Order: sequence, then C-alpha cells, then structure tokens
Amino acid sequence: MPVYTSPNGFVPVQRRDGMPYAGATREYPIANAYGTNLRQGDLVRVNTSGALIKAIDTDTIPTSIGGIMGVFMGCSYTDAALGKTYRTYWTASTAATDAMAFIADDPKLVFRAVYVSSGVTVSAQTRAATIGLNVAIEQNTTKTKTSDIAISGIAATATLPMRVIDVDPASAATLTTYTALFVTYGVATHAYDCIAPT
Repeated sequence: MPVYTSPNGFVPVQRRDGMPYAGATREYPIANAYGTNLRQGDLVRVNTSGALIKAIDTDTIPTSIGGIMGVFMGCSYTDAALGKTYRTYWTASTAATDAMAFIADDPKLVFRAVYVSSGVTVSAQTRAATIGLNVAIEQNTTKTKTSDIAISGIAATATLPMRVIDVDPASAATLTTYTALFVTYGVATHAYDCIAPT
C-alpha cells in the first residue's frame, strides 16, 4: 500500500488472532428510503427497530444506543429500473423495501485506518506514540460513494472507542512514521460486547 494522502474508511485486514480477513459479512436490513449515505468503510449500528444506521460516534459510545455493529461493505436492493442491484454504497433516500446491507460484524476484527490531525489532513505517527493507546473516530463526509472516515486524537483515555494494535508498515512516510494504523474495537465499543440499545 502507498503512503496515504487522504482517509478511506475502516478496512478489515485480519482478526486479532492473526487470521486474515476472508470477506465474511452478515446481512442487516436498511429501512426504505433511509436518509443517510452509507459508504464502504463506514461504521454502522442497528437501531431499536432492527434497521441499520450509520454510526456517528467520535470520542465516546453512548450506552443508550448500543455499540457499533461493524463496517459497511455494500448492499443489495431492487431498483425500479435495473432490478436486483448490488452496490458498495447506499445513496441517501433510496426507495427500496428489500434493501440489505453487508456488514463485517466480527467484534475481533482488525482494521486499517488512516490517522489524521483533524478532518482529512493526514498525519504520520510513530510506533512508540501509538501502539496500545486509544483513538477517536473522525466522521468525515466529503465523499458520497467511498468512505473518508479516519482516526485521530490518540490518547490513553479509556472512553475512546478504538484501540491501536500496530502501525501499517506499508504506509511508511519516513523510516519511523506511518500514515495508517491497525486498530480494533475498544472496551464496550462493539454491539456484541455492550448492553443493548434502549
């Protein structure tokens, strides 16, 4: 992979035990005419009606709405003109009563995510300054069909939602700094590891 110049969402790469990510997903319904864009690499959750929605969390995961279910990988629905349609993105307000999202929902997944100082400004980091610490989620919305969410604000703060496992060696900006990190879910971040939404 190249040195990253812009964020591209959360990309599943492996499990915490080192096994490569093999593409496994689970289907979740998207409500007819759901009004928010969903892009491959976006984080999502399930609402109290059982439908998929975009997770807009940044530095905390409110317990009242449940945890993050996983990463949006694509969807299917019946288009009035094209018939059965498969996309790597969901366009806001699409009319479809049979829409299903494909979600990488394994709570032990590890993701590649680009680190930013803020917004979409990429910031290279060292191993020593990142591994074992937590990061916030930067919820960018500058793209409509591909994700541009990222990670930022590295700290030891326990409530931050993602934990850094390692740097991505292939994203080296210099001999000691890297533009992407490998992260996993922090404590009580994933929906399977926290209380149900109320």
